[in-house]
Amino acid sequence: MNIFSFTTHFGREEDCRIHFKEQRDKIGVVCKCGHKEHFWIKSIWSYECKKCRKRISLKSGTIMQNSNLSFLIWYKTMFLMSVTKKGFSSKE
Repeated sequence: MNIFSFTTHFGREEDCRIHFKEQRDKIGVVCKCGHKEHFWIKSIWSYECKKCRKRISLKSGTIMQNSNLSFLIWYKTMFLMSVTKKGFSSKE
């Protein structure tokens, strides 16, 4: 994948969120109470446990958990880190 095809697939924040949710749903979400069944609340992009009603954000349990960065920035960063051969510093 090159930068042009990446931008075509993941050019908007919503595209990245939808893709991330699809991948997360394949793996499954487990609540802290141990329950694996959830409701999806699209308006706030969160899961809600069917047992204890605790809400779980899309980012929780991932490297993005406490980040204020958007999914689009995370996706661009992961793309650039995976396709560059020489790498670059975090400041770049």
